[in-house]
Amino acid sequence: MSVRTNDQILHDRVNLPRLVKRLEKSVSEDDWSVSSQRDTWMKAQGTLQRIRHARLLLKNVEVDDHGTSPASEHRYQRLRATLDQVEAFVTEVEQKAAPPLKRPAPILPSIRVPVTKAADLETIPVEATLIPTEDTTPSVPSVGDLIPSLPSEALVPPTLPAASSATSNITATPTILQNSRALQEELSEQLALMATQLRRNATHFSESLVKDKSVVEAMQEKLEGNFDFMKKERLRLRDFRGKSGSTTSLVIMSILVVLVAFMLIVFVIRVT
Repeated sequence: MSVRTNDQILHDRVNLPRLVKRLEKSVSEDDWSVSSQRDTWMKAQGTLQRIRHARLLLKNVEVDDHGTSPASEHRYQRLRATLDQVEAFVTEVEQKAAPPLKRPAPILPSIRVPVTKAADLETIPVEATLIPTEDTTPSVPSVGDLIPSLPSEALVPPTLPAASSATSNITATPTILQNSRALQEELSEQLALMATQLRRNATHFSESLVKDKSVVEAMQEKLEGNFDFMKKERLRLRDFRGKSGSTTSLVIMSILVVLVAFMLIVFVIRVT
């Protein structure tokens, strides 16, 4: 578990009420029905992401708050209840505006079917009886029984279908391999493009983090300088208030003495 600094704890305590107030304001004031369904769904997704971040900030603040008071517990409960209400509303909107799920187009129909000649698929039946099945005698068959009763032209074609089918298998196999190889190359190119884009996004994100870090450090230095300046001014104001208080009392007393003296002089003049 990483050790959190005082600046991080202070930032979380300051940002948590602001983020919750902003979320509550967006739910109460924004119109969730004017935009299109896709825009509403994307807006709901972003709001849910900010709600998760707010819950993380609330958890960190509760963990870092060691001396928890009843007022702090009441404030945390109020923030948690607000987040629950906002999340319930945004979840309902997100479910209503969610786009329908669509199955991706299958890849199998895009693969070309290997083309074979119709003559290769034809089979020529040959009726030939080499050995009679009903003859159980061990006698040797004659030469006339071994020769089929078909013409001489019918004995040649049986060797052609086997050769033609083998040729069709040989030609079909490279076609399938070429299609699968082309599909693999296309997938490899897509993966390479995705990896390149991911690398660019990571580089851009790291550069943005560096810029944000420099801005945060500059703001931190300015805040620290303002804090020191305000402390000095507070001390000067306290000293000036003490001096001005004594001077003001002296002036008031002088005015009162002058008024009393004036009234005495007027009284003496009237009497004499």
